[in-house]
Amino acid sequence: MKTYSIVFKNWWLSRYERGRCLISARRNRLIRKGLPHRVRAFLLILMALILSGVSRKAVCQKKPNILIFIADDLNQQDIGAYGNTDVSTPNMDQLSREGMQFSRAYAASSMCTPSRSALFTGMYPYHNGAQMNHFTVKPGVDNLPGFLKALGYRVVISGKTDVFPLDNFPFEVIGKEFGKYEPVENRVDRKNESVHMIEDHFKQHPDQPLCLIVAPWLPHVPWFPHKDFDPASIKVPDYLADTKETRGALASYYQSISAADEMLGRVLKALDKAGQTNNTVTLFTADQGAQFPSAKWSVYDKGLHVPLIVRWPGHIEKGSQTDALVSLVDITPTLIDLAGGREVDTLDGRSFKGVLVDTKKEIHQHIFAESSMEPHYWYNYTPGRTVITADGWQYIRNYHPGERFITHIDKVERNEFYFDSWVKAAQTDKKARFLLNRYRYHPPEELFNLNEDTEEFKNLAQDPVYKPQLVKGRAMLKKELSRQGETDEMILKGTLPTFFDHRYMIAQGRSASDLSFNRKQWNPHTLYITAYIKELDKGGVVADYFGHFKLFAYRGRIGIQTEAGKVYQSEPLPDREGQLLLKLTENGDLEISFQQRTVVSAHLDKDLTKIRGGYVTCGKIQGRSLKGKLRNYQGRIYDLYFTMNALSTAP
Repeated sequence: MKTYSIVFKNWWLSRYERGRCLISARRNRLIRKGLPHRVRAFLLILMALILSGVSRKAVCQKKPNILIFIADDLNQQDIGAYGNTDVSTPNMDQLSREGMQFSRAYAASSMCTPSRSALFTGMYPYHNGAQMNHFTVKPGVDNLPGFLKALGYRVVISGKTDVFPLDNFPFEVIGKEFGKYEPVENRVDRKNESVHMIEDHFKQHPDQPLCLIVAPWLPHVPWFPHKDFDPASIKVPDYLADTKETRGALASYYQSISAADEMLGRVLKALDKAGQTNNTVTLFTADQGAQFPSAKWSVYDKGLHVPLIVRWPGHIEKGSQTDALVSLVDITPTLIDLAGGREVDTLDGRSFKGVLVDTKKEIHQHIFAESSMEPHYWYNYTPGRTVITADGWQYIRNYHPGERFITHIDKVERNEFYFDSWVKAAQTDKKARFLLNRYRYHPPEELFNLNEDTEEFKNLAQDPVYKPQLVKGRAMLKKELSRQGETDEMILKGTLPTFFDHRYMIAQGRSASDLSFNRKQWNPHTLYITAYIKELDKGGVVADYFGHFKLFAYRGRIGIQTEAGKVYQSEPLPDREGQLLLKLTENGDLEISFQQRTVVSAHLDKDLTKIRGGYVTCGKIQGRSLKGKLRNYQGRIYDLYFTMNALSTAP
């Protein structure tokens, strides 16, 4: 009986929406004709009855609107609807009561940019290119705004974007003020730009479906002061060391979650006020877990296990729950499916529409996730890869297990800083010592039974009883990495430059973020770039230096192009391979030599030797696909070194 009720409701809503949509387009025509109010009302009622039965081709908006609210650094377990009795999340809880709650939703990465890039592309991090934090997707990677715009949607993102290069994602961007990291007071969208977008769109563009992504920096650190929560009375989760400082941090984290919930409430109220709740697919999720040890940046459960709630009145059963295993890479193909688009077979994700509106129980037998760490110069490179299975097993491969795991948690974020209290407690408290070591050092392999060990405290990788599960996990991970085109050797090397005393090397096709460099140590008064290059007749960009300038070798010429577009280049050269040397001083004196002969000499009007936000590359421009002299280098580049102040640092 319940199924027939839903079917009838869907039929009635679809007829109502068809009539309402077309009436809104014709109402203005009747007004312009100057007909009396009662006549207009009669004609509109008659039109509603007639138009509700017109063919689907005549419907101006037959697609549902889409609202996505992405919380920032939020564990699944830290929402009331998922069982937390300390935190206050009435709007998230209400959304869950009105829609479907996923118990087994996972991020593809436990870092912001890789996770969001995976969500918006439907592709895992290595596949789309944004594998490390603040890195770009590969040139030409298709993504959610492009897919939905092709289906007639207006696609707007409000607040934090954190995907690069942003112009590769054809969003309409609003809320730039609260989309900035600081000041933290702006994070709640004080100008109500998300609400105003909803109000204005349906007044000005009633016939166009809207996809609105609301993405605040909440509850990302720095957390708000805990004015509504008593640190002494809250329950500390098992994966955290119970210290006074941890309690203070947890209470402030909860305060920021409440701020996110209040903001969600305003957005949902605006949607309801606009009369669009029933015609909108609303998704609530988070990009990864909270900034606590063994959560964010890790591939443990608390780093990847995220909330996912989906509401679509009349289509998704109220208060329903599912344990279908899904990844955030599934969101883009799901929304394409819900919007009436065709399946995109190049994506890693799959549509879970069948789980939402039908009776489908499973989507994946396993999902994949990773962490490649952030490219900060003070981090150790300790990447991890994992597969999680539908029957409740997680296999983890940790690369460089001898290196200590280091993140922001150790030193940087001093807001509600608690990490020193863990170090102190570990001297006398057995559990604190276990939790600290669990965060700092990861064994080569880990195997967890998630059905019995939800905290992942018991590593079964060395237990011979579970050898079959271990072997199966290894095989699944190897197959998944092979499918994506990544090898163990590539993971071990990573994308970080090879640093020496006063120089560093970047391999061809690689890039490094400015965050990889200590600005105090890399502060050249003279910059040298050296390499051996071949096939100068083909060529392309040799190096991009933080966007200050691009060094190129193309069609027999060598030179640079500055950010302003000014080109300094040689005359055509006879040799097609040889040793390249660029020397640039902070005073702007430029000299380029090829085969021990000066081929370019010029004076620039500014200092281009220092680090700034951007990338340094070898043989490409990060995230771009350009033509001519700035295309990817078509020949070979050997031993590209960037050296500070002197070519030799030997005594």
